[in-house]
Amino acid sequence: MHALVIFIATFAISAAVNMQARNAILGHYIALFLTSVFIGSVNLYLLTTLPHITNTMHGLAYIIGGAAGAVFGVIMHKRINRN
Repeated sequence: MHALVIFIATFAISAAVNMQARNAILGHYIALFLTSVFIGSVNLYLLTTLPHITNTMHGLAYIIGGAAGAVFGVIMHKRINRN
C-alpha cells in the first residue's frame, strides 16, 4: 500500500513539475501558480508521511512514478494547451 502511495505522489509531483515548467515558458501565470501550489502540497504530504524509503518496492515506486509522471505531464500539457 505504501508503494502505491509513493508511486502516485511522485507521479503527481513529476507531472506537475513538467507542466509548471511549460507554464512558465509560455507565460501561463495562473496555471503556473496553481501547479506550484499543487507541487508544494503533494511534497509536504510526501515528506511528512513517508520520510524513509524502507524497501526496494518503495524505491522502485518512487523512481518509476517520477519517470511516468514526467511523460504524462508533457502529454497532458500538450493536450490542454494545443499550441
